[in-house]
Amino acid sequence: MKTYPYARLLALAFSAGLAVPLLAADPPDAGNAKSYAIRIPVTPADAPLQRLLLPAEALVRLQNAGYADLRIFNAAGQPVPMALASVPTQTSTQEHSVKLPAYPILGAESAAAAGLEGLSLRIEERQGKRVVQLNTGGGTTTAAAGPQKVLGALIDVRKFSEPAAGMTLDADLPVGQPVSFNVQASKDLKNWRPLADTVLYRADASASAASLGDTRLDLAMANLKDHYLRISWGAAAVTVRGATLLTSQSTAVRQRVSASMAAPVLTNARELVFALPFATPVAALKITPQGSNVLVPIRVLGRNNREQPWALLATTVVYRLGTAGKEQASGPVEIGGASVREVKIEADAKTPGFAAAPEISLQFEPAQVVFLASGQGPFTLAAGLGGPTGTAGAFLPMASLIPNYQPSQENTLPLARADVSKAEASGSVGGPLVAAAPPADSLPTRSLVLWGILLLGVLALAGMAWGLLKQTKKTA
Repeated sequence: MKTYPYARLLALAFSAGLAVPLLAADPPDAGNAKSYAIRIPVTPADAPLQRLLLPAEALVRLQNAGYADLRIFNAAGQPVPMALASVPTQTSTQEHSVKLPAYPILGAESAAAAGLEGLSLRIEERQGKRVVQLNTGGGTTTAAAGPQKVLGALIDVRKFSEPAAGMTLDADLPVGQPVSFNVQASKDLKNWRPLADTVLYRADASASAASLGDTRLDLAMANLKDHYLRISWGAAAVTVRGATLLTSQSTAVRQRVSASMAAPVLTNARELVFALPFATPVAALKITPQGSNVLVPIRVLGRNNREQPWALLATTVVYRLGTAGKEQASGPVEIGGASVREVKIEADAKTPGFAAAPEISLQFEPAQVVFLASGQGPFTLAAGLGGPTGTAGAFLPMASLIPNYQPSQENTLPLARADVSKAEASGSVGGPLVAAAPPADSLPTRSLVLWGILLLGVLALAGMAWGLLKQTKKTA
């Protein structure tokens, strides 16, 4: 059979096309600290086994959701044995809830504009029902001062000795109006101290009473034994029927790791899309609108690439409001530990949206590495490794690393420290930890190479088929 020169050329081109991705796809060396995106010096504790809390600078460079592209190297450049562990949240997981009635606070309509600051209360029995009467500074009741209205609510929490973790309100809210709730505590109904505040918003008539906003008020484990709680909401038309008090014996709370983010470019007031350059699961986004007295109902969506549909991560309202001379901002938006590469924030179509790009920061659940300080120091924490090797983790089971291991024993080990001020990283160091890059619009390089190989293969096959066809016609 005769071989044609053009067929040889096409076959060579096809072979060269196969060689290009093979050369370009050389994976980084997981055993070389310089292959990683960031290298952070570690100051070890004086013990063979120790633990290290992972800093935000490392978390925002990981390319594997399971932290597989993370190592600790000794001075000889050897990876040391290590295990991954979470950080305990609290000493007790017991949390109790109890529903409590709310007693209306009555007073003159003129007192609504002045607020309840500096005024005392008095509990009265009226027709077998308990009501709370507002007293003036002179100690006289406002009953004779004209028509009365409900100015707030009182909740009796005197019998609870456990620390108060939080509280949710059973309330009816006006539609389309943000309402600021303020909670204060007192033992004598005269001297009050601030305890918590929040803003609730009811989007429309079909929504639940508190469909948007932080419905749980954080009471910071306050001791409310022998106390009353006073809830006020200004002049808004609100009905508070009661509250659910959450108590716990917890005395310690795990702090999340926060990473600042550069302001994304806002090209659409109702849609903000940006890319995340890491795969680390994100626990929450802190989204704060720019300006004053701003409230925006939003949806947060995520995906890993443009071929995937957007998945809903959260629906909430973000705000920045000035109340009584104090600015209040919405809390973190919980997204449940999602690992996504692209995020979209959609503002409600019934609102003007964002006048400027909001301030955004990311929150991660804390994690720690337990390692054996084998070999000589200094030791280096390395994070962020691209390519297929980045998925091959080096973590050992905790029981293999700690002799006679007992649950949570790792939390008793001495703590090493990561010196992020001396970190070496690819790219810029300093300023916001996360860049606000837009998602890539073009196909990735790997996809282009694969399409090129496919096209070369089709051309090679077509050339050989054409050559065979000509040869067949000549011999016919």
